[in-house]
Amino acid sequence: MHKKDRRALVLGSQGGVGRSVLTLLDRTDVGRQLLDDLDAVVLADRVPAHGPVPLRSGVQLPPVSIRSGDDLARLIREHQITDVIDLSSLDTIDCARVCDDLGANFLCTSIEEWAGHNPLPTDAAIARLLPEHRPVLERGSYLVGSGANPGIVNALAFEAIEEFASRVDVAPSVAALDLYAILITEEDTTVELDDDGSSDVFAMTWSPWHCLEEMFEPASFAASNGRVHSLGHEPTACWYEARCGDRLIEGMAVPHEEIVTLAQRFPSVEIGFIYRLPPAARRALKAHPERRLAQNWATRKLYPPTTDRLTGHDRLGVLLCSRRFGELWMGFDTAVAAGLTFGTNATQLQVAAGVLAGWSQLGRQRGIHFVEDLDCREFIQVAAEVLGPPIVVRDPAATPVSLIGRRSRSFAATA
Repeated sequence: MHKKDRRALVLGSQGGVGRSVLTLLDRTDVGRQLLDDLDAVVLADRVPAHGPVPLRSGVQLPPVSIRSGDDLARLIREHQITDVIDLSSLDTIDCARVCDDLGANFLCTSIEEWAGHNPLPTDAAIARLLPEHRPVLERGSYLVGSGANPGIVNALAFEAIEEFASRVDVAPSVAALDLYAILITEEDTTVELDDDGSSDVFAMTWSPWHCLEEMFEPASFAASNGRVHSLGHEPTACWYEARCGDRLIEGMAVPHEEIVTLAQRFPSVEIGFIYRLPPAARRALKAHPERRLAQNWATRKLYPPTTDRLTGHDRLGVLLCSRRFGELWMGFDTAVAAGLTFGTNATQLQVAAGVLAGWSQLGRQRGIHFVEDLDCREFIQVAAEVLGPPIVVRDPAATPVSLIGRRSRSFAATA
């Protein structure tokens, strides 16, 4: 190998996030900086490449299926890989163990299990990686959940605290700000220009299958006192109201990894995630409440190459709620048009920005860790090179309200 002795393996290179990441590596300053530190980028996916590889310096392998740690180990050995970037859905713990055995670093966008296994509920899946339960792996750096959410939002929680504190002239701490809640909020307004109004197909801006699995988890959850607790209903059953950018939204309280990991850092506040799905997805779920399994649905991907006839925005950020100072929201408002310039949509562009931000710090922390263990300011600065600077909206008159107090009305009764 060359003097840098770094070779990256990008898994899931033909997926929506994979192609977005490759395009950013090729066409942005932060991407080219990452490439300058690598001798090679090896691209792997289970499907053949469709169209030219977005990354001109990438080496595309023939289609390959990775169904076990042994399959991954063979690729790492054969191609002398030092950094595994998993943009697919491989088993997080098994992959980290393989990388530890072979001295490679590892980054993924979410906690996953091998395909075909019954997926664990999100809170149980991520709990296996909390400090008291995680495998002791120390040879390399294993960054779990470095996309948009989890990923960007984890870092935004810390940056928002700094911003809020500077605006009200107190110390940047939960106590000084008198915070009672940290809510991740997202509104995706992406629509397809050729949408015919059908409600028989679940159309989504990221993996429709994974989104459906999330919607049909046994229960929504939030965290308080450092522990996860059920909200007593399935994710699709209720609406919750919260600020998202300059708007108030009604969305579902969905189970997500960052709720669990951020609760370890901020045990004294309530933490939850309120998500307003794109219109087509909301319409489909409302029309067919009887379809309670992901496999019951026909799906459609609202991102290239399936379609580029898209418009809308994805607003994603963190809402800090203070008893004394009102509320402050900090996040990114990404236009679909901005994503299309990179051959993707707004949602996938945000995820890809989080991948690059985490990749730029991969190797600094040993063992299994999350974005909140990194330099969060640097993480957001890297993401902002792709997404533009974060937006900050403050509402000093907001009155304290718990997550349960934000509950609105049944999903089935709402368009």
